[in-house]
Amino acid sequence: LIPDESNRFLFVTIPSIAVAICYSFWMNGVWGPSISLFEIEYNLVYASLFSVLFGMCVILTGYFSKNKYAMLAAVRTGIGMLNLELFLGLMILNVIFLSESFSFLPLVIYQENYWFIFLFFLISGLLIITFLLETNRAPFDLPEAESELVTGYTTEYGGFFFGLYYLGEYLHLFFFSLVISIIFFGGWEF
Repeated sequence: LIPDESNRFLFVTIPSIAVAICYSFWMNGVWGPSISLFEIEYNLVYASLFSVLFGMCVILTGYFSKNKYAMLAAVRTGIGMLNLELFLGLMILNVIFLSESFSFLPLVIYQENYWFIFLFFLISGLLIITFLLETNRAPFDLPEAESELVTGYTTEYGGFFFGLYYLGEYLHLFFFSLVISIIFFGGWEF
């Protein structure tokens, strides 16, 4: 069902755009020294940019559904995601300063002797908690509002389009797992 007051085209298109953004994270994925879809020089900047775009899709979801409760939840969730992006950037800057690169390959090469998890133990814990916050996993699985107990920005969505948002969240979660393994555990050089 599509609400009467909503913009029909954008109501249907925004979930597809959100999943496409989450799929595009995997163009950035590096599984070996020369095993990736594209050679991207600034992997961490690319990942941050697309994560911000996913937050914008969340805000647009509530806006185009023309439901005041979905709009309030979308703004709250989107702004929370954008704030978490700032915090993630500040934490990852420590690793970037040490490895002197925004790319995944030098990060892995730099960790051949010792993993960054030993150097940045506290930062790695904060980073994992922040990733859980951003991907809406337990115990932070209700970013909209605890008093509403509804799905927030996806209130008007059902079926396939609702499933697209959660597929996007899981793709986001899997990509963050890849980033943690590359940044703190030496990536493919285990």
